[in-house]
Amino acid sequence: MRKREITFDEVLSYLEKLPYNRFKEAVNHYSIHTKANLEKEMDIMVTLNFQQRLEKLNINSTCPYCASQIIVKNGKRNYFQRYKCQGCGKSFTLFTNTILEKTKWHWDIWIKVLEMTLNNYSLNSMKTVLEKDYGCIGISPKTIFLWKHKLIHALASFPMPKLTGAIQIDETFIREAQKGSKNLISYIDKVDVRKPRYGRIPSKFGVMGSEFATVTTAIDNRGYSVSKVSCLGKLTKNLLVDLFEGHFDNPSYICSDANSVYEDYCNLFDIPHYIKPSNYLKVLNNYGYGTPDYSNPITSKQTRDKNQKVLEGLYKDNMIDYISNRGTMLYEEFFLLKRANNLSLGRVNELHSDIKQFIYGKMTNVSTKYLQDYIGFFTYKRNWRVTNGYYPVSLKDTEIIFMEILKSKVNYTITEITNKTLELPKPTTRYISLLKSETEKARIATGNKYFKFDEEDGVKTFNKREYLLDQPKSKLYAICKAHAMKKYKPLALYSLVSAIIKLSDIDTIIYKLIMTDRHYDVADEDLEAIKSMAYKI
Repeated sequence: MRKREITFDEVLSYLEKLPYNRFKEAVNHYSIHTKANLEKEMDIMVTLNFQQRLEKLNINSTCPYCASQIIVKNGKRNYFQRYKCQGCGKSFTLFTNTILEKTKWHWDIWIKVLEMTLNNYSLNSMKTVLEKDYGCIGISPKTIFLWKHKLIHALASFPMPKLTGAIQIDETFIREAQKGSKNLISYIDKVDVRKPRYGRIPSKFGVMGSEFATVTTAIDNRGYSVSKVSCLGKLTKNLLVDLFEGHFDNPSYICSDANSVYEDYCNLFDIPHYIKPSNYLKVLNNYGYGTPDYSNPITSKQTRDKNQKVLEGLYKDNMIDYISNRGTMLYEEFFLLKRANNLSLGRVNELHSDIKQFIYGKMTNVSTKYLQDYIGFFTYKRNWRVTNGYYPVSLKDTEIIFMEILKSKVNYTITEITNKTLELPKPTTRYISLLKSETEKARIATGNKYFKFDEEDGVKTFNKREYLLDQPKSKLYAICKAHAMKKYKPLALYSLVSAIIKLSDIDTIIYKLIMTDRHYDVADEDLEAIKSMAYKI
């Protein structure tokens, strides 16, 4: 049977339905067989296609410089329609001040690159897809990195949400990194040289110094979150106010660990503050809290009764979770309030786990100068999931997000990416000197060569009096008893602390008190380094 020849109109109809990568294949096939160079025509088609799409989205329908609505057409250059503002007199195109400025890639390729970025493709995987499916032969990993980073920066620039209700907040710490940099900079001290790190090399002074970037995270009971790279080293109240006050919408509670920064913040804004120390479980175990044997009703009840007394006693001394700034309440009243308002740190701890997995796993670490972009990108995707019920993975979702990027008019040039420098608040030279000195003394006093100060230790300025004044009286009484001090119970708190400070071994007392209050003996980074060297603890 003779095959029917297709008509020219049918060919056109078929071509109109082809995705760009298949259409480009057809054009290349035609070029090879006719020896015609259609590269210029393809570039023109890409330009015109984009201009039509931008017009439909009303991109730059007003002047991108002064927002004037009085604009007129001003001729064409290289097939780009130009416009002139009658207000400020500046000339522009629909691409001006958008992520597409100076682009040469088709809409479909941008969508595919964004889709691969959202799905955490590696640079090599992206290169393979672009070369194999879209004809981007010879595209370099560096070009893809810069392209990918433009998109990541655009999504990270979207406003983060307002959090409400019970808000959980805490820091997590990402080791300072200079991945991809040829000239390494030391942030510890001017005399120190920043050497390349190979393998698991622990920090010198831990998260209180400038060897870690502090990522402060907050999440409400709906699941919406805000995460920001706050500083190198110790977070301060002023930084917390600057970065997060605008994201808190009349919170009913702020839930945190025992870091005094959050206590100061809650007192400043008169917000109820739920505190759960990180050594919560360790304290319960040390004071005899047990697991009931539910197979035996009699012993089970005895254990529960005992546990209740343990909880009430520890709660009275502020040694477990409590609400710090709403006066005195009985444990039973506190427990009911805690359960009714879902006060905990579960969500923020899960958020930290996800951040670490994203940065160290999916991204295989990130240079600290780009860390805020990656944290913002992570936060955008997570909040998108809360709004929509799933992560954006499909091309349809990607196209919607890409149109949001275009409307946001966020532009990030290659020059800005390559010249990016680290701009984060760092600890002062004086603070680092004190940290170094106190760390050495603490290691000797505790016999722990891995000792590093932690953000939850309650050490604000290495002022002994200030530290002791923040401790519950039960701990201060224990110190007095151990040193055979007399008539200490009638003393007021300030006088009691003054008497303890006069003890000859006050430094050792404080350092050992810090170690006792922790839920760990050796920091995770040191444990990992020890294991990697096959040492045994």
